[in-house]
Amino acid sequence: MKTLGIIVVIALVAGGGYRYYRKSAESAKAASTAQRPSTVVAEKGDLRITVSATGRVEPEREVEIKSKASGEVINVYADVSDEVVQGMLLFKLDPTDEERSVARLRASLAMSQAKLEQMRLAVKAAEAKLDADAARANADVLSAQAERDEYYARHNRAEQLHRQGVVAREELDTARTAAVRTESALINAGIKLEDLRVQALELDKTRQEIPIAEAQVENDQVLLADAEQRLKETNVYAPITGVVSERSVQEGFIVASGVSNVGGGTTTMKLIDLSRIYAIAAVDEADISGVVPGVKAIITADAYKDREFSGAVVRVATTGVVESNVVTFDVKVEVEGIGRKLLKPEMTTNVTFLVDERKDVVKIPVGAVVRKAVVVEPGEAPPPRREGRPQGGPRPESGERPGRAANIDYTRRQSFVTVMKTDGTREERRVRTGISDGYQVEIVSGLEAGDEVVLAQGGSDSRWAGQGGGERQRPPR
Repeated sequence: MKTLGIIVVIALVAGGGYRYYRKSAESAKAASTAQRPSTVVAEKGDLRITVSATGRVEPEREVEIKSKASGEVINVYADVSDEVVQGMLLFKLDPTDEERSVARLRASLAMSQAKLEQMRLAVKAAEAKLDADAARANADVLSAQAERDEYYARHNRAEQLHRQGVVAREELDTARTAAVRTESALINAGIKLEDLRVQALELDKTRQEIPIAEAQVENDQVLLADAEQRLKETNVYAPITGVVSERSVQEGFIVASGVSNVGGGTTTMKLIDLSRIYAIAAVDEADISGVVPGVKAIITADAYKDREFSGAVVRVATTGVVESNVVTFDVKVEVEGIGRKLLKPEMTTNVTFLVDERKDVVKIPVGAVVRKAVVVEPGEAPPPRREGRPQGGPRPESGERPGRAANIDYTRRQSFVTVMKTDGTREERRVRTGISDGYQVEIVSGLEAGDEVVLAQGGSDSRWAGQGGGERQRPPR
């Protein structure tokens, strides 16, 4: 019994000693861990800045098909999803009314052309008659004048012989009558010449009617051409090469003209041009600065979860769209590659823009970089004062008075990292940073790959955002 008690005592003492040893070891390990800060090794790799946005797929263009003519659809030659080429017949309207109109206007044109030709012939005949009448009237005037002169000469001789008593009184009277008659004939010939002037005026009037008849012919020709065009428009052809995306007519459907109808006419079909495919993405105003024409993009769609489509920005909207107090800008991305035709219009897409990228650079977590004010060496001139910014100079802590060498410029800040050396000591280095994706930052100078740096306390995101980032950093979205 005594031996058993001794054994129990020894076991209790051994257990207590083990627990004390284990607790001491854990405390020592915790103290060692607490003394050594969290570190990370600078490494080389690729770093990229991306901007993500959602969007929709759009084709190169979409065209609504409307008929210029009105009427009943008698044949339809294309359906939804059919591929059509430019100039292909899509559907046909009943041409009966238009054919009648063409026939009627052709007859009207023939009548006006016949009237014009008849009028031209009448003018030619009148001109010929006028010329003949003028020649005949001039000849009559000459003949009457010669005859008058002859009979007046006879009258004078008869009067002279009568005075001499050679001829009787009756012969003198006969000669006087003949002279008067020839004078009347000359006057009548002159009147005929005056009549020719009136006839010439009538001819001019007839000539003036020819342009009117010609204008009527031209008008009938235009009306006929319009009717023939309307007859042609009963056949509706594809204006572009594409795919039928919508069809709203069938045989027996009455179509209203898109030209003469006040309501804009009937939309019969819609064609989309899939020769080029675009993704229209709404990019937040905070990220739009880096999205410019030429920036590469990766497009994904829910229908093709394991496939990525490449593209490039071709246009950025000048004016933003405000929706729910959020401003976004429409960015047009052209999808590239053979597989772009897999994307269908109005599909929802996710677009990732590659704003910036660096290959094989030294990078560390953003939490390892601290921004500090610049220490101005004695004799160095401080930068000029800026409105609303504190002037360079000592800014003492409360209860402290800086020495002469403590000249700190709070208007300028630089990036620093703390490097853990192999002997366990720390060294603060000034570095120049490049781009950052919000998690890692590029180190342009001041640090080499393989250097071990200390992570700052308080969280990397808040520290980096509060200090304003590196020289070329773009803030994360």
